[in-house]
Amino acid sequence: MRNLLVRRVAAVVVALATLGIVVSLLTTGDAAEDAAVGDCLAASVARPGARVVRCAEATAAFTVVGRVDGESDSASRSCERFFEADEEYFLYTSTAGGGYLLCLRRAG
Repeated sequence: MRNLLVRRVAAVVVALATLGIVVSLLTTGDAAEDAAVGDCLAASVARPGARVVRCAEATAAFTVVGRVDGESDSASRSCERFFEADEEYFLYTSTAGGGYLLCLRRAG
């Protein structure tokens, strides 16, 4: 009787853990989708995409200066309004959630 109870509890634990992994995989498609002005992003060639990190982290490569929702064209000039005429800036584009542009300044 006790072994049966232990097996059932173990089966429930395994099922819940599996469900948690599946839900996690389904909800983490774009790690920068919720980025807002003032957030910092880590990005690298080795790990495609970008993700929001604490600005104090060594991996923080960019600061979000502006966000343009509903647009994902990498040739867009929509970010120019957030920078001086001769200032270097970067774009992060995504089609997630209807598309968005993140207007970025190099951190540091």
